[in-house]
Amino acid sequence: MGLPTASRSPNSGGRSNLLPLSSIRLPQTLKIRSMPVTLQSETIEEHSSRELELPDRVALQMHADGHVRIAPAPGGRYVVRARHKVGVIRYGDLELRIVPKVPIARVLYMATFMSGAKAWEETETLLTEADDPWSALLHAFTWHGEAALSPTPIQGYVTKECAEAHLRGRVLFERQIARRPGILIPNELRYEEYEINIIENQVLKAAIMIAEHMEASPSWIARLRHLRHRLDGVEPWRRGVVVPPILETRINQRYSPALALARLLLDQRSLEFPDAKAPGLGFLFNMNHVFESFLAQRLAKVLESYGGRVEAQHVTHLDVAGRIAMRPDITWWNEGRCLAVLDAKYKRANHADFPNADAYQMLAYCTRLGLTSGWLVYADLGDGVPVDHVVRQAGISINVVSLALGGTLRELHTSVARLARAVRESLRSDADRSLVSP
Repeated sequence: MGLPTASRSPNSGGRSNLLPLSSIRLPQTLKIRSMPVTLQSETIEEHSSRELELPDRVALQMHADGHVRIAPAPGGRYVVRARHKVGVIRYGDLELRIVPKVPIARVLYMATFMSGAKAWEETETLLTEADDPWSALLHAFTWHGEAALSPTPIQGYVTKECAEAHLRGRVLFERQIARRPGILIPNELRYEEYEINIIENQVLKAAIMIAEHMEASPSWIARLRHLRHRLDGVEPWRRGVVVPPILETRINQRYSPALALARLLLDQRSLEFPDAKAPGLGFLFNMNHVFESFLAQRLAKVLESYGGRVEAQHVTHLDVAGRIAMRPDITWWNEGRCLAVLDAKYKRANHADFPNADAYQMLAYCTRLGLTSGWLVYADLGDGVPVDHVVRQAGISINVVSLALGGTLRELHTSVARLARAVRESLRSDADRSLVSP
């Protein structure tokens, strides 16, 4: 129903008979007060189980998405077992928190492999009150983001190519002739523009938008929105596009911690958002990828100081026809020869698949790469006893190592350096050892 309109009387001499404002009844806006939703919060430690009372629809959803294992129990209850993913998932009014066995600050460090001891010491101080991985990442990213953008975002030179009427920069004559033969204006140009829309700010803004969308707390959303407004005029980095390495300089040095955490938010390999369409519904670290990525980067830094190069996820095939593909986690190469192979395992050394499945896998790697020894590197998650193995009639030894993740950063780095020295000393011959310096 529309608003009343003015009518024109034939005896009014062309004047309108306007209705008084008091007689116009405007449609009323209905205000619906949102009712607070009470969440049932349950906490499970990774690689552990709990018996919970769940609605059947929630149990079916858990089984369908596969983030946890679920099995029926007596009395209409379900046994929920957490696996290698930690974080927060929501199923309706149920919030399931999966906490890691290692300190949360250590999870973030391995996931970002943040450079700079001072920056990480500040980050660990911030995370003393965080009780789950999402809170830890949100606290650290917001704090470092505020520090990076204070007092103002940095600017830099950006290369642009476009057609303009005014002459500046360099004229692209080939493009001008191809697109506008015989026409002088506009000119096809390439020039440098000093502006805020640089890659550092683009990556930060994209990460801020992801965090703002996933967070449910109004106070944290307000802080993230403030950060986003400080980057007005910046185009966010496109989702799904790999962020290239960003050279650290004197100008962007204060951005380094925030960029490391932003990369984590943009990296879909180590981080998963089970439901990215609704705020606050899911945030998971894939600890297999986190541990593997950290170990590969740290070992590369140490082993390459001896010589050669370290390659993560090297693609090869076990069979001649190339139908059985394999991807060892970490391989060490020099002059086209593979010197060592390592496989990272974020699980206990006495889990159900060890030694059978893991040993078979390493045996296949050593056979294909022509090595007499391989390394299985486990995260020390407690009650695991590493034991080396020698394969019968094959002359291949499988070395099993367990890395403690709960100590100090110095202890963690020392353990990786000790592993690198052991790998170098295990080279099968003097000829192999001569390829790398001591």
